Amino acid sequence: MHSAPDESPNAESALLNQAAVGSLQVCLDTLPPEFREVIVLRELEELSYKEISDIARVPIGTVMSRLARARKRLQQCLSGASQ
Repeated sequence: MHSAPDESPNAESALLNQAAVGSLQVCLDTLPPEFREVIVLRELEELSYKEISDIARVPIGTVMSRLARARKRLQQCLSGASQ
């Protein structure tokens, strides 16, 4: 019989995950409030564009635009943080 591979994280991967979460938090904190609001509501709270639109009191098109800009800024920040 073969045993199942050990899926418990080792110390190195746990530290890498912790560093990644820290980098993400720093990058989120640097976003302008209107970008941070929509990215958190969409990606972390998993709300629909319509729900975000109602909460932020902006048109759905504005939500989509802010999300695109927020994602781009996060990507740039995270790629700069990993170098």
